[in-house]
Amino acid sequence: MKLTDIDLARFVPEVPEPVAAAELSASLVARRFKFLTADGQSATPLEQEALLGTNDLLDVNFLDRCSLARRCVGRIRILGGGRQGWATGFLIAPGVILTNHHVFPDAASVASSRIGFDYWFDVAGQRPADPDEFDLQPERLFVTNAELDYSVVAVAPLSAGRAAIVDRRYLRLFQESGKAKQGDFVTIIQHPDGVPMQIALRENQVIRAAEDEPSIWYHADTAHGSSGSPVFNDSLQVVALHSSGRIKREAGRYVLAAGGTTDNLDGLSESDVLWEANVGFRISRISQDLLASVGSNWPARLPEIEAAMRAGDIMSSTIQALAANEPPVAAAGPSRDLETEILTQEAEPVNVPSNSSSVVIPLQLRISLELGQAAAAVQIASGATALLETEAFEMRTPVIYDGLDQRRGFDPHFLDEVTPVPGPVVTPAGRNVLAPLLEGDDPELRYRHFSVWMHKERRLALYTASNVDWRKRAKTVDGKSTSRDGLAGWPQGSKYAELWVEDPRIASRYQLPDVFYSEDRGAFDKGHIVRRDDVCWGDHFEEIQMANGDTFHVTNCSPQTKAFNQGAAGQDNWGDLESAIAEATKKDAEAACIFAGPIFGADDRWFHGKDASGAARIQIPNRFWKIVVVKDEAAFQAYGFILEQDVRAVTEEEFYVTDNWRTAWTPIATIEKTLRGWLDLSQLAAIDQHAGA
Repeated sequence: MKLTDIDLARFVPEVPEPVAAAELSASLVARRFKFLTADGQSATPLEQEALLGTNDLLDVNFLDRCSLARRCVGRIRILGGGRQGWATGFLIAPGVILTNHHVFPDAASVASSRIGFDYWFDVAGQRPADPDEFDLQPERLFVTNAELDYSVVAVAPLSAGRAAIVDRRYLRLFQESGKAKQGDFVTIIQHPDGVPMQIALRENQVIRAAEDEPSIWYHADTAHGSSGSPVFNDSLQVVALHSSGRIKREAGRYVLAAGGTTDNLDGLSESDVLWEANVGFRISRISQDLLASVGSNWPARLPEIEAAMRAGDIMSSTIQALAANEPPVAAAGPSRDLETEILTQEAEPVNVPSNSSSVVIPLQLRISLELGQAAAAVQIASGATALLETEAFEMRTPVIYDGLDQRRGFDPHFLDEVTPVPGPVVTPAGRNVLAPLLEGDDPELRYRHFSVWMHKERRLALYTASNVDWRKRAKTVDGKSTSRDGLAGWPQGSKYAELWVEDPRIASRYQLPDVFYSEDRGAFDKGHIVRRDDVCWGDHFEEIQMANGDTFHVTNCSPQTKAFNQGAAGQDNWGDLESAIAEATKKDAEAACIFAGPIFGADDRWFHGKDASGAARIQIPNRFWKIVVVKDEAAFQAYGFILEQDVRAVTEEEFYVTDNWRTAWTPIATIEKTLRGWLDLSQLAAIDQHAGA
């Protein structure tokens, strides 16, 4: 997901003051024990000790329960209505999922969205295939509540691969409260940014769980959540629906997971920052509201929702099958009600001093509990008001002007009206690798303030040329904001990332579509070759907005890992260089011409991804070059750079990104030698300012 600093006061308007942890009364202990056996399982001695706060270990069957629960958690692909993105959802009844209201605010927003399951790395660390997906069908059932930030939607009975949704079972929702208390640890199973399933394994301690409030707060210093994820207690019962979070701040700046801080979240995803607190809405509140809403608006569906809240879930059906020495058998409806059997087990009394009262609990040991042993409340972020950031990941196409054929492209006289700026010259060998346009013989793709020449086999830019003018910058032009949201045509603070588009002037087979980057298992960022901010200048808003939209054509995109593309995510990387160049041109020349592109090596490693036609195997460049040309009163001056990335970790058989980058000011003649004879840089080498030139 991409992040934007927005105030979600409709969810939790203020940082809640910490409250003292509730004392373990007899009634609370009894209620907690009931949940330990709610699916027909026995409460182990370790669970009983943990209930009373005397042991923080877990039985190994916790892992077995996680393996069961994960089958009910899926990755939602948001599609339709100009929206594209990812979220998490989970089954709560046969063919019914629960996710966030901010993922699907109404039935129409579901559009062509789908959900897929079993999307995780295998034990050998091998990448998963795309999951078999089920259509979502709001016409069969749709319930939403903005205050509790939940939406419930029906799932198609059969997937694209003809699998039955009822075979997956579901996670049971308990209407009663008390499944988690302050000081407990919770587990989150999730698909952040649509990547293969991840688990925040008991890293999230509940820091506020007042029973008169609809939400619980839990720490997430190292784990990052995902909209619509289930929040589990140690019995793998759903206690909350993950909704939103607060990014950790230091001196008013956002703290980055890789170290350091930033005051701008543009381009960052949820895994790039540290989360100091998360908010989830209580399942008890959601369950009660859901029953009322279904009863009023979908009365024919009410019996199955009620039955699913009693039994028949994946946990209870597995436990029953084990007790009967049978494999679990899928069924469309729930199995027998377990409540009576659970509450009538033989028990030995345990005396819990509480105003002279006692309670009978079916424990295996007699345990005395003194009050006042609860842990003190954990302090959370100070201040009267806290901003919460939603974690929905949604992509929308920014405003892109038509009339591409009328774009003038790069202006070689930008720095001097008389003398054109020295630049790359395409050699005869280079012309052989250039992708042709559908019309005409000129291979130059002209945009507002920049041009691109495409390599037809590598499906990426051979090189780009752009005009940068920092003299014409203002936060508001023609009464309109020139922020990233404003130029994209979205309301300020919108929670969207840009969906890149193909250029219709060149055949699709010469371009890598957006899907290559959005469904790459998180391997790459969409790296601008021409920096968006560099060309967003002009006297009028329409001119600036046109340039902004033009940079989101996939012809200007190249696969770059996060630490290389984002200045905040690495050190001395592409993003840092771009920022340094911008600062230099602002302070000194204020204008520049910039030439840039990948260095295509014959031995570049291959990446297995997908394009619009299906599977695609693409060579990933591991080096990029950039040449900056400025002009003083006397002459042009050129500065060349090569930046290198190690893509071994995301190519071929390795699939975890490791960030290892080197950057260097490089003689332009050296850069030319890396370009395989396709570009002649002699004009630029003649004005190279490198000491070794």
